[in-house]
Amino acid sequence: MGRPLLFHVQWEFTDTSEEGEQRSLTLFSKWQPPAGAEFRGFYGFADGSGGVAIIEGDSLATLARTTAPFTAWLTFSASPILPIEEAAANAGEAVAFRESMLG
Repeated sequence: MGRPLLFHVQWEFTDTSEEGEQRSLTLFSKWQPPAGAEFRGFYGFADGSGGVAIIEGDSLATLARTTAPFTAWLTFSASPILPIEEAAANAGEAVAFRESMLG
């Protein structure tokens, strides 16, 4: 297997009722990330509307298992991310490729 994958995960609350908030907080207090998922950063928005996390995972399936328990109350968006050195190197390669093809 290759190196672990990194994801930027953002969530927003879809059920903001008192009952929904209580149930999601109760579940969260008992929840543990699944095997293969490690939270590198975990933050809630100050306005209470949602939050973001940087999650290291061994697969897309692990990411899905990480978010699935909360989909009754939250919507998630996830983007794979790279260290900036790799992202910049990829961008440089793409520029060089376009220049070689288009002049």
